[in-house]
Amino acid sequence: MAIFEKEKLQVISQKDAADLSKASINQDLSAVDYDKDEKYFYITIDRILFTNPISTIETVLDAHGFVPNLENILSCLDNFHFSIYGKCPGRGDKKAPTRVSEYIPCIRFELPRKNNVGVILQSFYDEISKYESKLSDKNKTPWAADPELKKNKDVYAELKRLKVSNEELQDQVSLLTEQLNREQKSLSRASRALDSQRVLPDNAKMCRVEKIDLKRRTVKVKCQREVFDIPTHMLDRIPDFQERCLIIVEDGQELPVGILFFTNEELARVEKRTAELLYVDKDRFKARDSLRNEFQIRAVNELEKETIKSLARGMKIVVSIVDGYVVHFSVFGSKNPAQFTARVQEQLIVYDMARNQLVDIKPDNDKVQQNFETYS
Repeated sequence: MAIFEKEKLQVISQKDAADLSKASINQDLSAVDYDKDEKYFYITIDRILFTNPISTIETVLDAHGFVPNLENILSCLDNFHFSIYGKCPGRGDKKAPTRVSEYIPCIRFELPRKNNVGVILQSFYDEISKYESKLSDKNKTPWAADPELKKNKDVYAELKRLKVSNEELQDQVSLLTEQLNREQKSLSRASRALDSQRVLPDNAKMCRVEKIDLKRRTVKVKCQREVFDIPTHMLDRIPDFQERCLIIVEDGQELPVGILFFTNEELARVEKRTAELLYVDKDRFKARDSLRNEFQIRAVNELEKETIKSLARGMKIVVSIVDGYVVHFSVFGSKNPAQFTARVQEQLIVYDMARNQLVDIKPDNDKVQQNFETYS
C-alpha cells in the first residue's frame, strides 16, 4: 500500500534549496504572513504587482508600528530576498533540494532588529560616523557643498533674477498698453470732434500708420476698422510707425485719392540717390545709381506701371532707399512748384486744426519756408 506524503506550505529563498522541474504556478497560493518562527515577513508578488519595493517596505513598517525612516528601510533591505511560496512534501531528504509541486513568487524580508546589522546598514552607520568625525575635527578641511548642489543653487538664483526681470518687463508692457489705449482714445475723440464740427469733408478720414512693408512698397493705414494699403509711390516721403494722417477716399475706389501727414518727419534711414536708366521694358526698368550700384525694379501696382510707361533709357530719376529696398522713384525735375504750393496750403490748414488742440504737433515753419523756396 502506497503511503502519500502530506504537503505543507513553505517559503524558500535560496535557489539550490528547491526543485522546480515539475512545479507549476498557482495563483491561489496568494498570501501575506509571517513565517512559522515569526522571523521574517513575506508577501506574494500578486499582492504588490507594479509597486515600488521601498513603498511596500514603508507600508509594512508603518503597519507594524515602526517608523519608516531610512535606518529601518535599510535594515529591511539588508535581508530582502525574491523567493517562492509553494507546496512541499511534509517529509523528505534534508540534504536534497525540496521538490515543489505548486508555487507563486514572493518577496521576504525581516523587520528591523537592533542586534541584526547587515552590510548595507553597517555602511550607513560608517558614513554617519565619518561625517560626525569631520565636524568634530577642526584641523581637517571643512565640509564643501556638492558641485551639483552648488549648480542647483545657481539655477535657483538665476530663476529668481529672471522672475524679477519678468515682473519689470510686465510693468513696462502694462504702461505701454495703457499709453496705447490713451492714444487710441485720443484719436477716437479727435475723430468724433471733427465729425461733430464738420471741419472735414465726408470723404476725409483720420488714420494712423499701422505697418510699413518695404519689400512690397506699401504703407498700411488704419481708420477704426477700415484698413488701406497705400503704395509708397504716391507718397512724397516714407512716414514713421504710428504716425497720423488724413486720407481722402472716393466711392468705388480702393486707393485714396489723396493723403496728408500731420508732420514733415520721415524715417531717419531713408537715403535718396540719383540714378540713370539703363533700359526700360514694359513694367520694369534697370538703373545705375550715383554709387555705381545697379538694380532692377518691377512695378507692384498700377501707379508704378503708369510711371514706368513714361520713362525712357538715359533719363535721370530720384530713388529713395531704405534698408536696401527701393521704396520710391520719380523722374528727376518732374516736381511741379504749383503742386507744392497747394501742398503747403494744405499743411497750413493742418496747423490751424492743431491750434484747436485736436492734434498735438509742432510745425517747423523754417523747414516749410525752406522747401517752398527750393521748389519755387
